[in-house]
Amino acid sequence: MRISEHIFEGQDVTLDFHHFDHCTFKDCRLVVHGVGDFEFLNCDVISCRWHFSGPAAVTMKVLTQLYRGGFAPIVEKTFAQIMNPPQHS
Repeated sequence: MRISEHIFEGQDVTLDFHHFDHCTFKDCRLVVHGVGDFEFLNCDVISCRWHFSGPAAVTMKVLTQLYRGGFAPIVEKTFAQIMNPPQHS
């Protein structure tokens, strides 16, 4: 679902399956379940907290366990690829 030019304030906002365009999030809890994609286009996020549940929480736990378990380079490489994806011609 596309949501445009909406102001969210002081509430829980589930991100999965939503595409937010020119929205503002202030003092919200942004919830990612990891069951559907989401997108922010030209949005402002102010003093919000992130909450991961379901498959997203499992992914965060796995990354944490890898990092703390001596596999920090794998996690850091993963984040490097996210920040700098390969360019396709």
